[in-house]
Amino acid sequence: MFLRNSWYVAAWDHEVPAGTILARTFLDEPVVLFRDEAGAPVALEDRCAHRHLPLACGRIVGSTLQCGYHGLVFDRTGLCVRVPGQTQVPPGARIRSYPVVERHRWLWIWMGDPAAADPATIPDYHWNDDPKWVSVGDRFHVKGSYTLIVDNLLDLSHVQYVHGTTLGTDAVVDFPVHVTRHDDRVQIDRWILDNPPPPMFWRAGNLDPAARVDRWQLISFYPPTHVVIDVGCAPAGSGAPHGDRSKGIEMYSNHTITPETKTSSHYFWHHARNFRRDDPAITEFLKKAAGGAFFEDVGIIEAQQASIDTDVEKLPRVDINADAGVIAAQRLLARRIEDEAARR
Repeated sequence: MFLRNSWYVAAWDHEVPAGTILARTFLDEPVVLFRDEAGAPVALEDRCAHRHLPLACGRIVGSTLQCGYHGLVFDRTGLCVRVPGQTQVPPGARIRSYPVVERHRWLWIWMGDPAAADPATIPDYHWNDDPKWVSVGDRFHVKGSYTLIVDNLLDLSHVQYVHGTTLGTDAVVDFPVHVTRHDDRVQIDRWILDNPPPPMFWRAGNLDPAARVDRWQLISFYPPTHVVIDVGCAPAGSGAPHGDRSKGIEMYSNHTITPETKTSSHYFWHHARNFRRDDPAITEFLKKAAGGAFFEDVGIIEAQQASIDTDVEKLPRVDINADAGVIAAQRLLARRIEDEAARR
């Protein structure tokens, strides 16, 4: 169900300020997050080794976490280092600790074999803290499987119907996608040529709503749940399909999903632009517009999950041409999960 040897986003950096404890569940495992005295993030199993009270009910003591029930103290490695009222710590008084790295304004957690956790393999989301870009973002808690969210992001034909007032235009589904399969990713590209810009684009880019543009949706999927969407538009015929974006506007709509359970997810996203960077009104507009559009997706996904949960007979689904990228991504992820299971 889950790929465990992978980096997942656990939280935004601002969600774990110094002196606070954040409890979340990832891949069916309860985890507690806090910062040590140096400000470095720590991730531990959210369970005292004594009587299993969640450590989120405790308190931070220096760089350690103290259980709120009987006062046992655990260090960042998960080792119990103090038991009030006695000098010896019982053998085996240890809980699990998880590798955690702070990068691109997110705290990344590794839920698999700690020995395999290589920070160099954290996905590149530099747009989220690159000074050449202005980025806004958020987290949604979704009552739906992470696979449904990934499917939604990889098939953007839905924008014509779900996001008609922000991202959609009537022509989206008339332009097919081109799918390229790689060993480590799936690339799904769509060009919408010589058509009006969608509302969010012409408002953000100060474009003429009646203008004709060449618009791109270039999606990169990296298993298990990382999606980078390069979007933008340029005047029709100005050379954007051939690499010349100088007359257009560019944005990156980037997403990563961390499974909570098999039917619930933490959905992290940010939306970045490299134009009108000093205009706070545009920043606020894009935050509301992008966030509003993505929240529309949340409603769709939660309705899907509710429908799936009542499907006792598990009726088969049909596929359509627009599903080519989705199917390729599903197969790549399934192969990774199978390979990981075979190595255990």
